[in-house]
Amino acid sequence: MGFMKTVETEAIVLHASDYGESDRIVSFYTLEAGLVRGIAKGARRSRKRFVNSLETGSVVHLSYRVRRGLFWVEGCKLLELHEPLRSDFFRWGHACLLCEAVLRMSPEGLNQPELFHLLRRGLERLGSDRDPWNVTALFLLRLVVLSGNMPALERCSQCGKGLERGQGWIWNLPRGLLLCSEHGLQPSESVSLDRGSVLLMRLAAAAPPEKLWRMRFRKDAARALVRAMATWMEHQSGRRLRCMKILNPPGAVPLPQKERNHRGMDESI
Repeated sequence: MGFMKTVETEAIVLHASDYGESDRIVSFYTLEAGLVRGIAKGARRSRKRFVNSLETGSVVHLSYRVRRGLFWVEGCKLLELHEPLRSDFFRWGHACLLCEAVLRMSPEGLNQPELFHLLRRGLERLGSDRDPWNVTALFLLRLVVLSGNMPALERCSQCGKGLERGQGWIWNLPRGLLLCSEHGLQPSESVSLDRGSVLLMRLAAAAPPEKLWRMRFRKDAARALVRAMATWMEHQSGRRLRCMKILNPPGAVPLPQKERNHRGMDESI
């Protein structure tokens, strides 16, 4: 068998699915190792080892072993269940979107403690903030920053026009560019913004964690940002963000199914 060292770390459950008759496959974002996918043996039957600790969004103390590239979950001790979110279907949808976005955009083996703390704080804020759309927009914005796809947000990448000289702007996520209204086409992964929203984006992208959640987009701007960033993440990962079925803003037009199939999008988690 060989020696398998037990690793212990704080973690946030991103997703869990049944495997076989008694096991579950669980994806965690951990403080020490980033994204980890492991097999929890007997999790469907054991109430003692995994009681309430494999639910999406739960913060846990995780113990696991690694052997031949497989992660074996030894135990999970529940630290935070986020009860306020679970009693509100709409807020719970936002929380699941945060977890799903991390699952889709985080490569395995890349440890980003900043992302762990961002996700943990984002889930906490969703339970108390008056506007969950704003929390989700701020979170996804910082996730884009961590993925290295945030433009400078100072001038048009096409003509060099400064931010102070234009009112209408387009953030083109696929190309990672900020464009003025004269040079910006608008595919579904792009979003139209006024100058005030772009200035707030620039502040939010660089704000220290303790100040991030104080910032507020207009409600229409927050929803537009969430829609655009979610669509971009779907195209980047080739997988649908299923939580957007709950959160799709009024008036939003989803991609036709044939276009999703053409792009190779997977409907499963």
